[in-house]
Amino acid sequence: MKRKIIDVLLAVIRDEQGRYLVAQRPESTDYSGYWEFPGGKREAGEARISALQRECREELGIDVLRARPLFQWCYEYRDRFVRLDAWLVQEYGGKVHGAEGQALRWLFLSEFDQLSFLEANKVMLKVLALPECYAITPEFEQTKDFYVELENLFEQDIRLLQFRAKNLSQTEYETHARQIAARCMENKVIPLLNARPDYVQSIEGAGLHLDSQQLMRIKSRPVAAERCLSASCHNAAELAQAERVGVDVVLLSPVLPTSTHAHGPTLGWTGLAELAKNSCLPVYALGGMTTAHLGQAQFAGCQGIASISSFWPLAER
Repeated sequence: MKRKIIDVLLAVIRDEQGRYLVAQRPESTDYSGYWEFPGGKREAGEARISALQRECREELGIDVLRARPLFQWCYEYRDRFVRLDAWLVQEYGGKVHGAEGQALRWLFLSEFDQLSFLEANKVMLKVLALPECYAITPEFEQTKDFYVELENLFEQDIRLLQFRAKNLSQTEYETHARQIAARCMENKVIPLLNARPDYVQSIEGAGLHLDSQQLMRIKSRPVAAERCLSASCHNAAELAQAERVGVDVVLLSPVLPTSTHAHGPTLGWTGLAELAKNSCLPVYALGGMTTAHLGQAQFAGCQGIASISSFWPLAER
């Protein structure tokens, strides 16, 4: 039997304290008692933002004045296939309340495990824990003092750092990787290493980054589930492979020309948006990105941006 496909809009609303609004499904509905982000079905032909505004008005009694796409993904229940489209509500009018009699709560991310959430909504908990910016290190010879710049990076509230140094020997790389990983962990930053999976597993808290060639060669996830796994992608086939092997986040590039690839082909904003829309993984836009592009990348459906030069001001470029 062909399963019904349902398009669902979700409202992600954060208050000034950093808490998120969640709602409990009423007794009269499927999966009653479970918690979820507010929202509902998008009607045929209805614009995404219009559906979001309608659902927020009906369920929460508020008027959405400003919002942006946050994340899209799919989930398969036993009797239906759901396409979920989460938007971050940035400004609204009115006072939030359970307009349909449903219970509401405001939760910090650390409190979400206190409630029973719909399986499809659990994906959003991981997405909300991700930062907007993903920093990549330059080569050592491009920096005046790598470790001084690393400390400066921590002050920029970066929480994902890829140690990329391709010009180092394996021995040199691993020596520096241990030092960098230790400093990252002390500063609550996740270090992602371009190294052998067995080596990465030997370093507490370290994650693994795969280039696109490595990604296409593997058949299963090369590190444990609790380790962050990142991969570089450039097209739909590589994104599909990233989903198959269980990658956590992807770098999608090149979006714009860069100083080292000024005349090569790029995705552009339209190509980026199309690929991001069809991916069920959090995407970071890479290639010519600066923090000034963050809003545009997010509106294209990305989690945020990835960059070298934007986060290493002393790098020679």
